[in-house]
Amino acid sequence: MRFSNAKSKKWVPFLYFFLGIGSILIMLYLFLFREDFKTVGVWYSIPVMLLLVFLIFYSTAKYFEFDSDGNVLTFVNKGLFISNFINYREHRAEFPKEKLKRYRLQNYILFSFLYIYVKSKTNQIKRVRFNISLLSGTKKRALKKSLDKVIKHNNQIS
Repeated sequence: MRFSNAKSKKWVPFLYFFLGIGSILIMLYLFLFREDFKTVGVWYSIPVMLLLVFLIFYSTAKYFEFDSDGNVLTFVNKGLFISNFINYREHRAEFPKEKLKRYRLQNYILFSFLYIYVKSKTNQIKRVRFNISLLSGTKKRALKKSLDKVIKHNNQIS
C-alpha cells in the first residue's frame, strides 16, 4: 500500500499567505482604530501571539509518505512550505518489514504522531516518530490496517 498527504501540499502556502496578510490587517486595525491598543505593553503581546500561531502551524504542517509495497517499509516526513527548494526537514526511515515490532498512533488536539518501534542491528528496539497531522482519517485507518497486517505476519513467523 502506498499513499501520502499530497493534497494538503497545495493549500499550505495559501494558508501561510492568509495568516500573514490577516495578521498585518489585524495589527493595522488595532493601531489605527482602537485607542486602548496604543499602549506599549499590548503591542508586544500581538507579535508574540502571531509568532506562536506561525510556529504551531509550521511544526504541524508536514508532508507524510508511506510505502509498504515489497519487503521494505518506507516512511517519509518533509516540510511543506519551502521543501521543494531546500529539503532541510526531511526525516526518512526504510527498513525490512521483519524488523517492525510495534507501532502507536498518538492523537493530540493539533498534532498526530506515528511512533514506530524497530529492532536494530544490535537487537535493541529503536523508536522513530513521524508527524501525520495532515493525514486524513481514512488514510490513518489504512495505515493502521497495513501496519497491523505486517505485525500479525511478523508474530506468525517468530
